[in-house]
Amino acid sequence: MAVAAVGILLDSLSRILAEESYLLLGVEYEASLLQSELILCNSYFKSLERKHGQLAITREYASRIKELVYQAEDAIDMYVAKSVLVRGFLGKARLKVIQFVIGRTVAKKIMGIKMRLNEIYQDRKKFKIRNAEDIKLPVEGDSLRSRRLCYFEETDAVGFNAEAETIIDQLIKGDDERDIISLVGLGGIGKSSLCGKVYNNLVISQHFDFRAWVCISKVHSVREVLEKIIIDVLELADEIKNMSDKMLRLELYRYLKCTRYLIVLDDVWRSDWWGDLNHLFPRNMYGSRIVLTTQFKEVAQSVSPYFHYLQPLNKEKSWNLLSEKVFLGGECPSELKGLGIQIADKCGGLPLAILVLGGVLSRREKTVGGWSSVLSSIATAEDTNQLSKVFGLGYNCLPHYLSSCFLYFGFFPEDFEISSRHLIRLWIAEGFIPKKEKASLEEVAEEYLEELIDRNLIELAQKKSDGGVKTCRIHDLLHSFCISKAREGRDLEVWGSNVSSSAGKSRRLGIHSSITEYISSNQSASNLRSLLCFGRDGERVSLKHWKLLYKGYELVRVLDLASLVVENIPSEIENMIFLRYLNLKSDSARILPPSIANLQHLQTLTVVAPLIHRPQVNFWKMRNLRHFYFNGDTVVPPEDGVNDRDSCLSNLKTLSCISPDSCKGSVLFEMPNLVKLGIYGDFGKHIDSAFETLSGLTALQKLKLVRDRRYERLARLPCWQKFPPTLVKVTLSRTQLSVDPMEQLGQLPNLRVLKLIDSAYDGKELNCSSSSFPQLEVLKLVNLEISRWCVSTGSLPSLRSVVINRCEGLAALPYSLKDLSTLREMQLWWPNIDVLKFAVDLESHKGEGKLKLLIYHAQDGDSLG
Repeated sequence: MAVAAVGILLDSLSRILAEESYLLLGVEYEASLLQSELILCNSYFKSLERKHGQLAITREYASRIKELVYQAEDAIDMYVAKSVLVRGFLGKARLKVIQFVIGRTVAKKIMGIKMRLNEIYQDRKKFKIRNAEDIKLPVEGDSLRSRRLCYFEETDAVGFNAEAETIIDQLIKGDDERDIISLVGLGGIGKSSLCGKVYNNLVISQHFDFRAWVCISKVHSVREVLEKIIIDVLELADEIKNMSDKMLRLELYRYLKCTRYLIVLDDVWRSDWWGDLNHLFPRNMYGSRIVLTTQFKEVAQSVSPYFHYLQPLNKEKSWNLLSEKVFLGGECPSELKGLGIQIADKCGGLPLAILVLGGVLSRREKTVGGWSSVLSSIATAEDTNQLSKVFGLGYNCLPHYLSSCFLYFGFFPEDFEISSRHLIRLWIAEGFIPKKEKASLEEVAEEYLEELIDRNLIELAQKKSDGGVKTCRIHDLLHSFCISKAREGRDLEVWGSNVSSSAGKSRRLGIHSSITEYISSNQSASNLRSLLCFGRDGERVSLKHWKLLYKGYELVRVLDLASLVVENIPSEIENMIFLRYLNLKSDSARILPPSIANLQHLQTLTVVAPLIHRPQVNFWKMRNLRHFYFNGDTVVPPEDGVNDRDSCLSNLKTLSCISPDSCKGSVLFEMPNLVKLGIYGDFGKHIDSAFETLSGLTALQKLKLVRDRRYERLARLPCWQKFPPTLVKVTLSRTQLSVDPMEQLGQLPNLRVLKLIDSAYDGKELNCSSSSFPQLEVLKLVNLEISRWCVSTGSLPSLRSVVINRCEGLAALPYSLKDLSTLREMQLWWPNIDVLKFAVDLESHKGEGKLKLLIYHAQDGDSLG
């Protein structure tokens, strides 16, 4: 990550010199010289990598450069922090004297660092920078990097189709007594992928009344398992916090005892776990099943004497999997096939290793020399070290812009499902994402994530309604590799119940245990730039702990406390002047301090605090803000100097949620690049005036309307001409419309995703008239009182996916759905028997593999069996 470290400091220093040079008063000259040296190093690094690959930069050389860069970053950040502090207390004359005195010491330090950087750069040969002929691996070309993303379906590729059919039969047939099926195999063999293939099979989803999947890792408690399943079953995320372990056990047992359930316990490490978990799942006589995956034979034997042992793929299956990944179903050139078979054979039959190597080969030129170099790179590894060798090769072949993004996954807990939206915001705040012409930072970051998925280093977990990446995860073996590699370069450290080390000199820290314990024993961390917490759910952060944070962690740029509960949000948070990313949750805070607007470098601000009502946020001071999320009705006052060009919030992409009375031209027209807008509150008085403004937002693509239940319902939507024509996604929640919204929404020319959720419409009938919704691809209906849904001929010609959830009164599905050739997916939650039968008939009508039908929680055990 040396290249990334140089780039991050260079960007930061260049911005300060250009926009806030007054903060470097007394050291401007030295800072400019350092900037020139960094530009030289950065250009050299990129040129070297472009010609010879990441391996050209040796570990020793990178380590020396990065150490000096971090020293320079610390010196500059501390000086800027002191400058900001003294500016608030001193007059201009005394300020200059103080800055001059402090600046002399810092200037000497910066010049010393600059000279050492120059010495290392001038003495490159001493650090054995490799020449082109010394580097075995050919470098990817830009044309190869631009290859279209292909989401490789791992569940179809692991080579265990026969085993999947066997397990499906065992799950749906056999005795009515509860049964346990164990899958045993080496790490990376594909146990979870095979289990996922079975779990998502349509026959399985229709056969079981309830399904739940829990990843059991070495750090999970029985209570966490209980909470995960109960949230899936009863959706009681808030209530369970106040329930004892005994109450949770009784609640789960009571629900499961009369249902046919399927529970997957993935990645079980200890034999004694089953003794703790066994009593959670009733021994009913409804054909319930439990599936357990583990690497250890003794764990499976402690549960049942019978288990499936997954053997490594044979030579033929290994090559077939590698070939499929590299050539996407096409033919392999004859001169490469022999090399390809040897490469696949070196993976020991482990699908994970084969897929990672496939990601390497797919982006290489298809030449004998290129493939021979890959083979020689892994041929010397011992069997016990083969996976590590393959992972190392996959990592070393990453371009510099992806290596930092990949190692960042080590931040997150094992088996953690990561929101792509949050991940992308974090990458941007870290400085990993460069500016590119004709593409936003978010679009570039999305491309990076898709490339990591395409390389099979990261797994796609869930897709968004528009087909993009909604959530992702990393395999636990690659997760361990990330942490190990990041620790080598002091880039990242993890502190938690199963990790004894502290942050040390690492720039980034992930806390997987108690943050209050950590910051109480580590009250100063001037080296730290990022702090992400995934510790004890519901742990509370008091004012005492806040003081430790904003006094001892004042240089932090990324602070994510969303897994915790902060008791309040202190005004002193403004002291953390370098913050770019802030994510908070509170169940007791009643004020969002106005001082938060003084965080002028903030890019993402997320606050979930239900007791804060109508906070006023002076966004006009936050010129770098890109994304704002609040769960209520934020009030945005107009800017006094709104005609000033500098008052325009050109970086702002997301504003959610604001109050309807804030939707004025003097506010929204100063946000010309706004893409996503959420409006929450009282629509009765302000809906017409708000939409007069909305129609002028030429960049807006996503609109969400959420009514505050304390106010009167919304009778009807404004005329469709009042909506921005650029909208591609509309979400209505709790609006309780009395007039069918489809008449207006159906006329929006570019609408692709529509979600009506939680009493968005109180009527009984939805009508999609002829020629309406010309571009709509995804329709989601959740918790509505509708009893009839009519679709006229010619409507919904582009519909691809339908989700109907908790619409128990819906008597039937529209017969005209059979005529929609574009329909590919249907999800039904709690459908009645008539809706269920029609859906199954529709699947049959479409033909095998043409419609993906997913059924969840059939009512009262109704089934087709």
